[in-house]
Amino acid sequence: MPVPHFIPPGYRFRPPWYARPQFCVPLGIAAVLFIGFAVYVSTLASDLKSQAATFDLSKLEQMESASLILDRNDKIFGQIYVENRETVPYDQLPRDLVNAVVAVEDAKFYQHGGYDFFGIIRAALKNFTAGHVRQGGSTITQQLARNSFALTQKTFRRKLLEIFLARRIEENFGKQKIMELYLNRIYFGGGLYGAEAAARGYFGKSAREMSLAECATLAGLVKSPNRLSPWTDRAASRDTRNYALDRMRDLDFISRERCASAQAEEIVTGSRQNAQGQT
Repeated sequence: MPVPHFIPPGYRFRPPWYARPQFCVPLGIAAVLFIGFAVYVSTLASDLKSQAATFDLSKLEQMESASLILDRNDKIFGQIYVENRETVPYDQLPRDLVNAVVAVEDAKFYQHGGYDFFGIIRAALKNFTAGHVRQGGSTITQQLARNSFALTQKTFRRKLLEIFLARRIEENFGKQKIMELYLNRIYFGGGLYGAEAAARGYFGKSAREMSLAECATLAGLVKSPNRLSPWTDRAASRDTRNYALDRMRDLDFISRERCASAQAEEIVTGSRQNAQGQT
């Protein structure tokens, strides 16, 4: 015969904490919101991936270049251009320039497939704590996509499209070609587009003849070309050059001795008027 259990008067069943309404209701709402957000992101990603596939990647290599004006003796008299640029192949770009740009703009360039997830998160956290945009988080490939296809809107959708387009570029081009396209396209301030025009404009020489200090100077201009141009603010240009050299040293692209020697150099540039020629 079973022993009866004594139930005290007024006893009521109390569900465990995880089954109580004050816990279940918020959890249910959170679950619904999460599922809805996941469906939205999945749909958006599918849409943007399809949109990225519509871009004509051959346009990456279509860039405005300067046309030379020659006098009767076949000497250069001036230039006509929409964008002052002279494209050059990868093997005419100095290794120090490539390394300087990687060090400053995209240290994981050779490891990622178009975008750096942790770089984006890191930049977002820095911007949030600073209260304003201090770091972009875009890889070199993303910058190439943005500059080539005029993706200028500062929206979440545009950023995601840029990522999908960068992945597509990485799937179709090698790292050397991406770097070649990037260094031929980007703006270096003073009306100079591409590394070759920038080298000739600022230093009066071809890109392949630039010194380490000159390469680092150009790499330091990318974030804000006109503001940091040595023609505009030589002190700011020197600071960003030295930062680029420090980054190159930290990433073992250059020795401490080369870094210190380059940082000790003065920035010497040619005349802005002579560099721009005639338009």
